[in-house]
Amino acid sequence: MWHKILKIFDSEQEMNDITGAEAIAAILVRAAKTDGVYTESEIRLIDTILSKQMQFGIENALKLRSRGEILEREINDNVQLTRIIKNEIPYENRHELVQQLWQIIMDDEIRTPEENKLMRVLVHLLGINDVQSAKARSKALMLKKQKTNLTQKEH
Repeated sequence: MWHKILKIFDSEQEMNDITGAEAIAAILVRAAKTDGVYTESEIRLIDTILSKQMQFGIENALKLRSRGEILEREINDNVQLTRIIKNEIPYENRHELVQQLWQIIMDDEIRTPEENKLMRVLVHLLGINDVQSAKARSKALMLKKQKTNLTQKEH
């Protein structure tokens, strides 16, 4: 019994050691995996988002995504991850995170009910309202179309 109690306190201590960047990486990975398929395109998109947001090279983004993959597997409570994000990321910057989550959700051009449910939960936990989420989704869709058009022009 004591072992179980001590394990709870250990996991709380580990949660305190997770940075906002790591929590964001874990949430991005969770969004990508929600439909049961974690594609190479989603992985590249996560790396690009992390590199841009954290303003560092792709190698550091790869490391951060790898840490996010570990955290995503270990922590199945979205409340804990979003609490870390809310404590470290200003409200204004959370709108951009919601847009990035939508980009990942729509990367494979299929929106599942599970993805929609995850987004409703994350948006609520991040303190973003439905109207703002819809705007973020529209912007993510526009970026997806631009990316598709650029890819088609290259071929």
